[in-house]
Amino acid sequence: MFYQEHEFREKAIWLLEEMLHELRIIHRELKPKQHDITSFVITQQGDPMALLPIAPGFSPVFTATPVPSTSVPSTPPTWTSSDTVNAPISVDPTGLIATVAIPTTASVGASFTLTISYTNADGTVATGSFTGTIVAAPSPDITSFTIEQTS
Repeated sequence: MFYQEHEFREKAIWLLEEMLHELRIIHRELKPKQHDITSFVITQQGDPMALLPIAPGFSPVFTATPVPSTSVPSTPPTWTSSDTVNAPISVDPTGLIATVAIPTTASVGASFTLTISYTNADGTVATGSFTGTIVAAPSPDITSFTIEQTS
């Protein structure tokens, strides 16, 4: 009888160890994978046919997408503008969307570079940049005419 109990315990322990091993494998597979961000792709936000011009008086919006796209920054990245007078920026709380509020006094033809950077947990730095040139504001579309008799 003692031998059977001992054999049963050993089989039960072996079975529990095997189950624990399998659970660890399942946990590793289900655990969200953390990938370091290697860079960012910056694009102007909106319908490509109706993007706001990079012109005085306009506020185009830019979105940074981490690479790989499955990565999520644990803290907001940092944006900078190379021209804080003609292309000042504000950033949303996620750090992934920046708005460039181009003043009406901005110099047409001025170039600027937006840069986003993020430091990964291992100390590596990921960056991305966008370079734009301020163009003349587009003329408003004529939608109708008012006709008045003058004589």
